[in-house]
Amino acid sequence: MVILALALLRLAWRLYDRRPAWPPSMPLWERQAAFAVHLLLYLLPVALPLSGWVINSAAAIPFKVFWLFPLPDIVLPSKPLEQLAKGVHGALGWILAGTVLLHVAAALRHHFILRDDVLRRMLPLLLLFPLLALGDWRMIPEKSRLEFYPTWEGQPVKGIFHRFQVFLDFDPSHPERGRLRVVVDVTSADLGSEDVNEAIAGPEWFDFAHFPKAVFEAQRIRKKGEGYVAEGRLTLKGVTRPVSVPFTWEDGRMRGRVVLWRTDFGIGSGEWAQDATIGFEVEVRFDVAFSGP
Repeated sequence: MVILALALLRLAWRLYDRRPAWPPSMPLWERQAAFAVHLLLYLLPVALPLSGWVINSAAAIPFKVFWLFPLPDIVLPSKPLEQLAKGVHGALGWILAGTVLLHVAAALRHHFILRDDVLRRMLPLLLLFPLLALGDWRMIPEKSRLEFYPTWEGQPVKGIFHRFQVFLDFDPSHPERGRLRVVVDVTSADLGSEDVNEAIAGPEWFDFAHFPKAVFEAQRIRKKGEGYVAEGRLTLKGVTRPVSVPFTWEDGRMRGRVVLWRTDFGIGSGEWAQDATIGFEVEVRFDVAFSGP
C-alpha cells in the first residue's frame, strides 16, 4: 500500500510538473520508445499493488495495513479470479524488471556512447555537488570571470556569466593526469541590456526554461607549447560537441579563450539562423583563480 500511495503521488507530480524537453538530437523513434518506457514506469508501480490487492481480496485473506487497520476487499472471493490475478501480478513484475533494465541501459547509452547530458539531467546531484567527483583546486568566485563575445554587425559585444563553477584536478608537471569540470548557470548570462537579456532567455537562443545549465567536462589535459589544452565535451542547450580549450597556468590562475560556433549548439534559430546581423562565431574568455590544492 505504501508503494501504491507513493506511485500515485509520483504520477500526480508528473501531471503537475512540466516534462524536460527532449534533446534536439534525439530521433523520433527514440522519443517514442522513451515515452513508452516512461509510461510503463509510471503505470506499473500502480498496477502491481492493485493486482496484489485483487489477489488478497479474491483469496479472502484478511490484511491490515501496518497491522493497524484492515484493508477492504475490492472483489468478491473467487478462486479463478485469484489464479488469474496471480498470473497478471507475476507478469507485471517481470515487465517492470525488464523496463527498469531498458531504462538503465538507455541512460548509460546516452552518457557513454552518445555523450549527451541526459544522464546528468536524471542525476541533478552531480551538477549540484560535482566536488564529490573531483576538485583538488578550489575556485575563488570573487576573483574569477567568464565572459563571452558575440558580434553584432561585425562588432564584438561583451557578455558575462555571473554564476559558474570550475572544478579542477591538475598538476602542471603531469597535466595528462588532470581533469576539468565547468558548470555554467546559463540563466546568469548578462549582455548589459534588459531587452537583450530577456530575448536570449527565449527558445530561439539559450532557452533558459529547458536548458538552464551548460557543462564542459575534460578527461584529458595535455601540454601544448607554453600552455595546456583541455580536451573534452561541451553540453549546451541539450547538444554535446567535442571542444578543445587552450589555457595558460600561472600561480594558481587559469586563463584562456576559445571560439565556439553558436549554431553548432542550436543558439540562434529562426530569423537568427543566419549571420547577417549576429555572427556565428562567439569568443569565450575566462580568467579563473584557485586556492589549494
